Amino acid sequence: MSFRASPSLLERYILRESVLPFILGFATVTFLFILDFLFDFLDLLIARDVPFPIVLELFVLALGWIVALSFPCGALVAALMTFGRMAQDNEVTAMRAVGVNLLTAMRGPLVASLVLAGLLVAFNNYVLPESNHRFANLRYAIQRKSPAAKIEPGIFIDAFDKASLLVKEINPKTGEMKDITIYDYSQTSIPTTILAKRGHMEYPKGSSTLKLTLEDGEIHEVPGAAAEGKYRRGKFDQHVIYLRQSGTRLEMPDRKNRGQREMNINMMLDEIHQRQHEKAERLTELESRAVKAGFPSYEAFEKIARSPRGMNALLRGALGKMGLGKARPDSTRLDPRVAASLEMGRLEIDNLDRRIDSFRVEIHKKISIPFACVVFVLIGAPLGIRTRRGGFANMAIAVAFFMIYYVFLIGGEQLADRGFLSPALAMWLPNLLFGVVGAYLTASVVGIGPSRGMR
Repeated sequence: MSFRASPSLLERYILRESVLPFILGFATVTFLFILDFLFDFLDLLIARDVPFPIVLELFVLALGWIVALSFPCGALVAALMTFGRMAQDNEVTAMRAVGVNLLTAMRGPLVASLVLAGLLVAFNNYVLPESNHRFANLRYAIQRKSPAAKIEPGIFIDAFDKASLLVKEINPKTGEMKDITIYDYSQTSIPTTILAKRGHMEYPKGSSTLKLTLEDGEIHEVPGAAAEGKYRRGKFDQHVIYLRQSGTRLEMPDRKNRGQREMNINMMLDEIHQRQHEKAERLTELESRAVKAGFPSYEAFEKIARSPRGMNALLRGALGKMGLGKARPDSTRLDPRVAASLEMGRLEIDNLDRRIDSFRVEIHKKISIPFACVVFVLIGAPLGIRTRRGGFANMAIAVAFFMIYYVFLIGGEQLADRGFLSPALAMWLPNLLFGVVGAYLTASVVGIGPSRGMR
Protein backbone atom coordinates (compact mmCIF):
# COMPACT_ATOMS: atom_id res chain seq x y z
CA MET A 1 0.00 0.00 0.00
CA SER A 2 2.99 2.28 -0.31
CA PHE A 3 1.58 3.85 -3.47
CA ARG A 4 -1.53 4.97 -1.55
CA ALA A 5 0.54 6.38 1.27
CA SER A 6 3.10 8.16 -0.88
CA PRO A 7 1.95 9.11 -4.37
CA SER A 8 5.07 11.24 -4.79
CA LEU A 9 7.14 8.04 -4.62
CA LEU A 10 5.16 6.66 -7.57
CA GLU A 11 5.59 9.91 -9.51
CA ARG A 12 9.36 9.90 -8.96
CA TYR A 13 9.53 6.27 -10.01
CA ILE A 14 7.64 6.89 -13.26
CA LEU A 15 9.70 9.98 -14.05
CA ARG A 16 12.93 8.05 -13.46
CA GLU A 17 11.71 5.26 -15.76
CA SER A 18 10.84 7.86 -18.44
CA VAL A 19 14.31 9.37 -18.75
CA LEU A 20 15.86 6.75 -21.06
CA PRO A 21 12.80 6.46 -23.38
CA PHE A 22 12.73 10.27 -23.59
CA ILE A 23 16.37 10.39 -24.67
CA LEU A 24 15.78 7.61 -27.23
CA GLY A 25 12.76 9.39 -28.72
CA PHE A 26 14.53 12.74 -28.83
CA ALA A 27 17.60 11.20 -30.48
CA THR A 28 15.57 9.23 -33.04
CA VAL A 29 13.58 12.20 -34.35
CA THR A 30 16.66 14.42 -34.29
CA PHE A 31 18.49 11.85 -36.41
CA LEU A 32 15.60 11.64 -38.89
CA PHE A 33 15.56 15.41 -39.36
CA ILE A 34 19.36 15.58 -39.61
CA LEU A 35 19.29 13.15 -42.53
CA ASP A 36 17.27 15.71 -44.48
CA PHE A 37 20.18 18.16 -44.68
CA LEU A 38 23.25 16.15 -43.69
CA PHE A 39 24.34 15.63 -47.29
CA ASP A 40 24.15 19.38 -47.94
CA PHE A 41 26.71 19.97 -45.20
CA LEU A 42 28.90 17.12 -46.43
CA ASP A 43 28.77 18.71 -49.88
CA LEU A 44 29.95 22.03 -48.42
CA LEU A 45 32.81 20.26 -46.69
CA ILE A 46 33.94 17.89 -49.45
CA ALA A 47 32.89 19.35 -52.79
CA ARG A 48 32.83 23.06 -51.94
CA ASP A 49 36.00 23.16 -49.82
CA VAL A 50 34.38 25.08 -46.94
CA PRO A 51 36.54 24.73 -43.77
CA PHE A 52 35.42 22.07 -41.29
CA PRO A 53 34.98 24.46 -38.30
CA ILE A 54 32.60 26.60 -40.37
CA VAL A 55 30.58 23.58 -41.53
CA LEU A 56 30.45 22.29 -37.94
CA GLU A 57 29.15 25.63 -36.70
CA LEU A 58 26.51 25.64 -39.43
CA PHE A 59 25.49 22.13 -38.42
CA VAL A 60 25.15 23.03 -34.74
CA LEU A 61 23.15 26.17 -35.56
CA ALA A 62 20.82 24.15 -37.81
CA LEU A 63 19.99 21.90 -34.85
CA GLY A 64 18.01 24.71 -33.21
CA TRP A 65 14.69 24.18 -34.96
CA ILE A 66 15.17 20.39 -34.82
CA VAL A 67 15.52 20.50 -31.04
CA ALA A 68 12.27 22.49 -30.82
CA LEU A 69 10.48 19.65 -32.65
CA SER A 70 12.29 16.69 -31.13
CA PHE A 71 11.44 17.41 -27.49
CA PRO A 72 7.65 16.90 -27.95
CA CYS A 73 8.34 13.60 -29.69
CA GLY A 74 10.64 12.61 -26.82
CA ALA A 75 7.74 13.24 -24.41
CA LEU A 76 5.48 11.00 -26.52
CA VAL A 77 8.03 8.18 -26.68
CA ALA A 78 8.71 8.44 -22.93
CA ALA A 79 5.00 8.17 -22.01
CA LEU A 80 4.30 5.40 -24.51
CA MET A 81 7.29 3.19 -23.65
CA THR A 82 7.18 3.77 -19.88
CA PHE A 83 3.50 3.01 -19.39
CA GLY A 84 3.67 0.23 -21.98
CA ARG A 85 6.51 -1.42 -20.07
CA MET A 86 4.63 -0.99 -16.77
CA ALA A 87 1.52 -2.60 -18.26
CA GLN A 88 3.61 -5.43 -19.70
CA ASP A 89 5.18 -6.10 -16.28
CA ASN A 90 1.75 -5.94 -14.56
CA GLU A 91 2.73 -2.85 -12.57
CA VAL A 92 -0.39 -1.09 -13.81
CA THR A 93 -2.50 -4.01 -12.55
CA ALA A 94 -0.78 -3.73 -9.17
CA MET A 95 -1.53 0.01 -9.01
CA ARG A 96 -5.19 -0.61 -9.73
CA ALA A 97 -5.30 -3.33 -7.08
CA VAL A 98 -4.26 -0.84 -4.40
CA GLY A 99 -6.64 1.82 -5.70
CA VAL A 100 -4.22 4.04 -7.61
CA ASN A 101 -5.87 5.70 -10.60
CA LEU A 102 -4.09 6.24 -13.92
CA LEU A 103 -4.49 10.02 -13.52
CA THR A 104 -2.45 9.82 -10.32
CA ALA A 105 0.27 7.91 -12.15
CA MET A 106 0.18 10.46 -14.99
CA ARG A 107 0.47 13.43 -12.67
CA GLY A 108 4.26 13.41 -12.58
CA PRO A 109 4.73 13.15 -16.39
CA LEU A 110 2.08 15.83 -16.96
CA VAL A 111 3.76 18.29 -14.60
CA ALA A 112 7.14 17.49 -16.17
CA SER A 113 5.68 18.07 -19.67
CA LEU A 114 4.29 21.45 -18.57
CA VAL A 115 7.71 22.47 -17.24
CA LEU A 116 9.33 21.24 -20.48
CA ALA A 117 6.77 23.19 -22.54
CA GLY A 118 7.57 26.39 -20.64
CA LEU A 119 11.31 25.90 -21.18
CA LEU A 120 10.74 25.25 -24.89
CA VAL A 121 8.66 28.43 -25.24
CA ALA A 122 11.60 30.36 -23.77
CA PHE A 123 14.00 28.52 -26.08
CA ASN A 124 11.87 29.25 -29.14
CA ASN A 125 11.56 32.91 -28.23
CA TYR A 126 15.09 33.79 -27.10
CA VAL A 127 17.57 31.16 -28.31
CA LEU A 128 16.15 29.90 -31.61
CA PRO A 129 15.80 33.35 -33.33
CA GLU A 130 19.42 34.21 -32.54
CA SER A 131 20.53 30.78 -33.73
CA ASN A 132 18.63 31.22 -36.99
CA HIS A 133 20.06 34.72 -37.42
CA ARG A 134 23.62 33.49 -36.92
CA PHE A 135 22.95 30.61 -39.34
CA ALA A 136 21.67 33.00 -42.04
CA ASN A 137 24.64 35.32 -41.55
CA LEU A 138 27.11 32.46 -41.79
CA ARG A 139 25.56 31.09 -44.98
CA TYR A 140 25.67 34.57 -46.50
CA ALA A 141 29.32 34.96 -45.47
CA ILE A 142 30.19 31.61 -47.09
CA GLN A 143 28.46 32.68 -50.28
CA ARG A 144 30.45 35.91 -50.38
CA LYS A 145 33.78 34.21 -49.69
CA SER A 146 33.23 31.11 -51.80
CA PRO A 147 30.59 31.78 -54.46
CA ALA A 148 30.81 28.18 -55.68
CA ALA A 149 29.49 27.13 -52.30
CA LYS A 150 26.09 28.45 -53.26
CA ILE A 151 25.71 29.46 -56.88
CA GLU A 152 22.05 29.52 -57.74
CA PRO A 153 20.99 29.21 -61.39
CA GLY A 154 19.66 32.42 -62.87
CA ILE A 155 21.12 34.74 -60.20
CA PHE A 156 24.07 37.10 -60.74
CA ILE A 157 27.05 36.53 -58.44
CA ASP A 158 28.88 39.81 -57.70
CA ALA A 159 31.45 38.47 -55.23
CA PHE A 160 34.41 38.75 -57.65
CA ASP A 161 36.87 41.58 -58.27
CA LYS A 162 35.59 43.57 -61.27
CA ALA A 163 33.42 40.75 -62.61
CA SER A 164 29.87 39.38 -62.41
CA LEU A 165 28.82 35.81 -63.18
CA LEU A 166 25.46 34.41 -64.31
CA VAL A 167 24.87 30.68 -64.85
CA LYS A 168 21.56 29.31 -66.15
CA GLU A 169 22.26 25.67 -65.16
CA ILE A 170 24.89 24.18 -62.84
CA ASN A 171 25.72 20.80 -61.34
CA PRO A 172 27.15 21.76 -57.93
CA LYS A 173 28.84 18.41 -57.46
CA THR A 174 30.71 18.25 -60.76
CA GLY A 175 31.03 21.99 -61.46
CA GLU A 176 29.52 21.56 -64.94
CA MET A 177 27.71 24.67 -66.20
CA LYS A 178 25.47 25.69 -69.09
CA ASP A 179 24.57 29.07 -70.60
CA ILE A 180 27.21 31.22 -68.89
CA THR A 181 27.38 35.01 -68.95
CA ILE A 182 30.34 36.98 -67.54
CA TYR A 183 30.66 40.76 -67.34
CA ASP A 184 34.33 41.71 -67.02
CA TYR A 185 35.02 45.28 -65.80
CA SER A 186 38.80 44.91 -65.49
CA GLN A 187 39.80 46.55 -68.80
CA THR A 188 37.45 49.47 -69.44
CA SER A 189 34.48 51.17 -67.85
CA ILE A 190 32.30 49.40 -70.42
CA PRO A 191 32.26 45.72 -69.46
CA THR A 192 33.52 42.98 -71.73
CA THR A 193 30.79 40.40 -72.17
CA ILE A 194 31.75 36.72 -72.35
CA LEU A 195 29.11 34.20 -73.40
CA ALA A 196 29.55 30.42 -73.40
CA LYS A 197 27.21 27.50 -73.97
CA ARG A 198 29.12 25.16 -71.64
CA GLY A 199 31.82 25.34 -69.03
CA HIS A 200 33.42 23.89 -65.96
CA MET A 201 34.09 25.53 -62.61
CA GLU A 202 36.80 24.64 -60.11
CA TYR A 203 39.03 26.11 -57.43
CA PRO A 204 42.69 25.16 -57.95
CA LYS A 205 44.04 23.53 -54.82
CA GLY A 206 45.17 26.08 -52.26
CA SER A 207 43.82 28.99 -54.29
CA SER A 208 40.91 31.35 -53.66
CA THR A 209 40.68 32.19 -57.39
CA LEU A 210 37.87 30.57 -59.34
CA LYS A 211 38.93 28.92 -62.60
CA LEU A 212 36.35 28.79 -65.38
CA THR A 213 36.98 26.68 -68.45
CA LEU A 214 34.50 27.88 -71.08
CA GLU A 215 33.54 26.14 -74.33
CA ASP A 216 31.77 27.22 -77.52
CA GLY A 217 31.37 30.90 -76.80
CA GLU A 218 31.85 34.51 -77.83
CA ILE A 219 33.61 37.60 -76.46
CA HIS A 220 32.02 41.01 -77.03
CA GLU A 221 34.13 44.03 -76.10
CA VAL A 222 34.55 47.73 -76.80
CA PRO A 223 38.25 48.71 -77.09
CA GLY A 224 39.71 51.62 -75.13
CA ALA A 225 39.63 55.34 -75.96
CA ALA A 226 42.27 54.93 -78.70
CA ALA A 227 39.77 52.94 -80.74
CA GLU A 228 36.69 55.01 -80.03
CA GLY A 229 33.59 53.88 -81.90
CA LYS A 230 34.95 50.38 -82.50
CA TYR A 231 33.33 47.11 -81.48
CA ARG A 232 35.00 43.73 -81.37
CA ARG A 233 33.43 40.29 -81.45
CA GLY A 234 35.35 37.05 -81.23
CA LYS A 235 34.45 33.37 -81.08
CA PHE A 236 36.26 30.60 -79.21
CA ASP A 237 36.09 26.84 -78.86
CA GLN A 238 37.71 26.93 -75.42
CA HIS A 239 38.62 29.84 -73.19
CA VAL A 240 39.99 29.88 -69.63
CA ILE A 241 39.27 32.77 -67.31
CA TYR A 242 40.19 33.29 -63.67
CA LEU A 243 37.88 35.19 -61.33
CA ARG A 244 39.45 36.41 -58.12
CA GLN A 245 37.21 36.70 -55.09
CA SER A 246 36.61 40.13 -53.65
CA GLY A 247 37.56 38.82 -50.21
CA THR A 248 39.51 35.80 -49.01
CA ARG A 249 38.53 36.00 -45.35
CA LEU A 250 35.21 34.83 -44.00
CA GLU A 251 33.66 38.02 -42.65
CA MET A 252 30.32 37.97 -40.93
CA PRO A 253 27.97 40.54 -42.49
CA ASP A 254 26.15 43.01 -40.28
CA ARG A 255 22.63 42.16 -41.46
CA LYS A 256 20.08 44.51 -39.95
CA ASN A 257 17.04 42.91 -41.55
CA ARG A 258 15.78 39.69 -40.05
CA GLY A 259 13.44 37.07 -41.41
CA GLN A 260 10.43 35.95 -39.41
CA ARG A 261 12.26 32.96 -37.95
CA GLU A 262 15.08 35.24 -36.84
CA MET A 263 12.73 37.31 -34.66
CA ASN A 264 11.45 36.87 -31.13
CA ILE A 265 7.83 37.51 -30.21
CA ASN A 266 8.37 41.16 -29.28
CA MET A 267 10.08 41.84 -32.62
CA MET A 268 7.20 40.25 -34.51
CA LEU A 269 4.60 42.17 -32.48
CA ASP A 270 6.42 45.37 -33.44
CA GLU A 271 6.31 44.30 -37.10
CA ILE A 272 2.59 43.54 -36.82
CA HIS A 273 1.96 46.97 -35.26
CA GLN A 274 3.91 48.63 -38.07
CA ARG A 275 2.00 46.73 -40.77
CA GLN A 276 -1.31 47.56 -39.10
CA HIS A 277 -0.34 51.24 -39.05
CA GLU A 278 0.53 51.06 -42.76
CA LYS A 279 -2.77 49.31 -43.43
CA ALA A 280 -4.74 52.01 -41.59
CA GLU A 281 -3.02 54.73 -43.64
CA ARG A 282 -3.70 52.90 -46.90
CA LEU A 283 -7.37 52.33 -45.97
CA THR A 284 -7.81 56.03 -45.22
CA GLU A 285 -6.33 56.91 -48.61
CA LEU A 286 -8.44 54.31 -50.41
CA GLU A 287 -11.58 55.50 -48.63
CA SER A 288 -10.96 58.99 -50.03
CA ARG A 289 -10.35 57.62 -53.55
CA ALA A 290 -13.50 55.49 -53.45
CA VAL A 291 -15.70 58.40 -52.33
CA LYS A 292 -14.29 60.63 -55.09
CA ALA A 293 -15.04 57.86 -57.58
CA GLY A 294 -18.71 57.91 -56.55
CA PHE A 295 -18.80 54.97 -54.14
CA PRO A 296 -20.44 55.41 -50.71
CA SER A 297 -17.26 53.97 -49.17
CA TYR A 298 -14.24 51.84 -49.95
CA GLU A 299 -16.14 48.87 -48.54
CA ALA A 300 -18.71 49.30 -51.29
CA PHE A 301 -15.96 49.04 -53.90
CA GLU A 302 -14.59 45.92 -52.19
CA LYS A 303 -17.96 44.20 -52.46
CA ILE A 304 -17.71 44.58 -56.22
CA ALA A 305 -14.01 43.93 -56.72
CA ARG A 306 -12.98 41.49 -54.02
CA SER A 307 -13.13 37.80 -54.72
CA PRO A 308 -14.14 35.76 -51.67
CA ARG A 309 -11.25 34.18 -49.75
CA GLY A 310 -10.78 31.29 -47.40
CA MET A 311 -13.76 29.22 -46.28
CA ASN A 312 -16.06 31.89 -47.71
CA ALA A 313 -14.62 31.16 -51.17
CA LEU A 314 -15.21 27.43 -50.78
CA LEU A 315 -18.78 27.97 -49.58
CA ARG A 316 -19.63 30.39 -52.39
CA GLY A 317 -18.09 28.05 -54.94
CA ALA A 318 -20.19 25.13 -53.70
CA LEU A 319 -23.39 27.21 -53.66
CA GLY A 320 -22.61 28.52 -57.14
CA LYS A 321 -22.32 25.00 -58.54
CA MET A 322 -25.73 24.18 -57.04
CA GLY A 323 -27.21 27.36 -58.49
CA LEU A 324 -27.91 28.78 -55.02
CA GLY A 325 -25.28 31.53 -54.85
CA LYS A 326 -26.05 35.18 -55.42
CA ALA A 327 -24.59 36.86 -58.48
CA ARG A 328 -21.74 39.25 -57.70
CA PRO A 329 -22.27 42.90 -58.67
CA ASP A 330 -21.17 43.93 -62.13
CA SER A 331 -17.82 45.79 -62.10
CA THR A 332 -17.60 46.43 -65.86
CA ARG A 333 -19.17 49.90 -65.51
CA LEU A 334 -16.26 51.26 -63.46
CA ASP A 335 -13.91 53.82 -64.95
CA PRO A 336 -10.84 51.69 -65.89
CA ARG A 337 -8.38 54.18 -64.39
CA VAL A 338 -10.30 54.45 -61.13
CA ALA A 339 -10.74 50.70 -60.99
CA ALA A 340 -7.02 50.14 -61.58
CA SER A 341 -6.06 52.61 -58.85
CA LEU A 342 -8.43 51.10 -56.31
CA GLU A 343 -7.51 47.57 -57.32
CA MET A 344 -3.82 48.32 -56.78
CA GLY A 345 -4.61 49.63 -53.32
CA ARG A 346 -6.69 46.57 -52.57
CA LEU A 347 -3.80 44.32 -53.52
CA GLU A 348 -1.52 46.29 -51.20
CA ILE A 349 -4.01 45.76 -48.36
CA ASP A 350 -4.15 42.04 -49.11
CA ASN A 351 -0.37 41.85 -49.05
CA LEU A 352 -0.23 43.62 -45.69
CA ASP A 353 -2.87 41.21 -44.32
CA ARG A 354 -0.82 38.24 -45.48
CA ARG A 355 2.31 39.66 -43.86
CA ILE A 356 0.46 40.24 -40.59
CA ASP A 357 -0.95 36.70 -40.67
CA SER A 358 2.48 35.22 -41.39
CA PHE A 359 3.92 36.93 -38.28
CA ARG A 360 0.99 35.71 -36.20
CA VAL A 361 1.54 32.18 -37.46
CA GLU A 362 5.15 32.28 -36.27
CA ILE A 363 4.12 33.66 -32.87
CA HIS A 364 1.54 30.92 -32.29
CA LYS A 365 3.95 28.28 -33.58
CA LYS A 366 6.53 29.25 -30.96
CA ILE A 367 3.99 28.42 -28.26
CA SER A 368 1.81 25.65 -29.72
CA ILE A 369 4.65 23.24 -30.58
CA PRO A 370 6.04 23.20 -27.00
CA PHE A 371 2.59 22.49 -25.58
CA ALA A 372 2.40 19.41 -27.78
CA CYS A 373 4.50 17.84 -24.98
CA VAL A 374 1.43 17.87 -22.71
CA VAL A 375 -0.83 16.54 -25.47
CA PHE A 376 1.55 13.69 -26.25
CA VAL A 377 1.66 12.58 -22.60
CA LEU A 378 -2.16 12.37 -22.67
CA ILE A 379 -1.90 10.18 -25.78
CA GLY A 380 1.18 8.13 -24.89
CA ALA A 381 0.28 6.97 -21.38
CA PRO A 382 -3.11 5.33 -22.15
CA LEU A 383 -1.91 4.08 -25.53
CA GLY A 384 1.06 2.40 -23.86
CA ILE A 385 -1.25 0.69 -21.37
CA ARG A 386 -3.44 -0.56 -24.20
CA THR A 387 -0.55 -1.94 -26.27
CA ARG A 388 1.15 -3.47 -23.18
CA ARG A 389 4.54 -3.17 -24.86
CA GLY A 390 7.61 -1.35 -23.68
CA GLY A 391 10.06 -2.04 -26.49
CA PHE A 392 10.98 -0.44 -29.77
CA ALA A 393 7.60 -1.32 -31.30
CA ASN A 394 6.19 1.57 -29.29
CA MET A 395 9.00 3.74 -30.59
CA ALA A 396 7.72 3.20 -34.13
CA ILE A 397 4.16 4.03 -33.04
CA ALA A 398 5.37 7.23 -31.37
CA VAL A 399 7.35 8.37 -34.42
CA ALA A 400 4.35 7.64 -36.66
CA PHE A 401 2.09 9.74 -34.41
CA PHE A 402 4.61 12.56 -34.38
CA MET A 403 4.99 12.55 -38.17
CA ILE A 404 1.19 12.78 -38.52
CA TYR A 405 1.24 15.72 -36.10
CA TYR A 406 4.03 17.35 -38.11
CA VAL A 407 2.04 16.98 -41.35
CA PHE A 408 -0.97 18.59 -39.65
CA LEU A 409 1.26 21.42 -38.47
CA ILE A 410 2.68 22.09 -41.94
CA GLY A 411 -0.79 21.80 -43.47
CA GLY A 412 -2.19 24.28 -40.95
CA GLU A 413 0.57 26.74 -41.77
CA GLN A 414 -0.21 26.48 -45.48
CA LEU A 415 -3.94 26.99 -44.86
CA ALA A 416 -3.20 30.07 -42.73
CA ASP A 417 -0.94 31.51 -45.44
CA ARG A 418 -3.73 31.10 -47.98
CA GLY A 419 -6.35 32.68 -45.72
CA PHE A 420 -8.43 29.53 -45.19
CA LEU A 421 -7.83 29.46 -41.41
CA SER A 422 -6.91 32.06 -38.84
CA PRO A 423 -3.27 31.86 -37.66
CA ALA A 424 -4.30 30.90 -34.11
CA LEU A 425 -6.62 28.11 -35.23
CA ALA A 426 -4.17 26.81 -37.83
CA MET A 427 -1.31 26.48 -35.33
CA TRP A 428 -3.37 25.15 -32.40
CA LEU A 429 -5.65 22.82 -34.37
CA PRO A 430 -3.17 19.87 -34.31
CA ASN A 431 -2.94 20.21 -30.50
CA LEU A 432 -6.73 20.38 -30.23
CA LEU A 433 -7.28 17.31 -32.42
CA PHE A 434 -4.59 15.23 -30.75
CA GLY A 435 -5.73 16.53 -27.35
CA VAL A 436 -9.24 15.23 -27.99
CA VAL A 437 -7.79 11.83 -28.95
CA GLY A 438 -5.61 11.84 -25.83
CA ALA A 439 -8.51 12.81 -23.56
CA TYR A 440 -10.65 10.01 -25.02
CA LEU A 441 -7.91 7.41 -24.60
CA THR A 442 -7.18 8.57 -21.05
CA ALA A 443 -10.87 8.54 -20.09
CA SER A 444 -11.37 5.05 -21.55
CA VAL A 445 -8.40 3.63 -19.64
CA VAL A 446 -9.24 5.42 -16.39
CA GLY A 447 -12.79 4.08 -16.55
CA ILE A 448 -11.54 0.47 -16.49
CA GLY A 449 -9.97 0.69 -13.02
CA PRO A 450 -11.83 -0.25 -9.81
CA SER A 451 -11.28 3.23 -8.38
CA ARG A 452 -12.23 6.29 -10.43
CA GLY A 453 -11.18 9.01 -8.05
CA MET A 454 -7.87 10.70 -7.64
CA ARG A 455 -6.02 9.16 -4.72
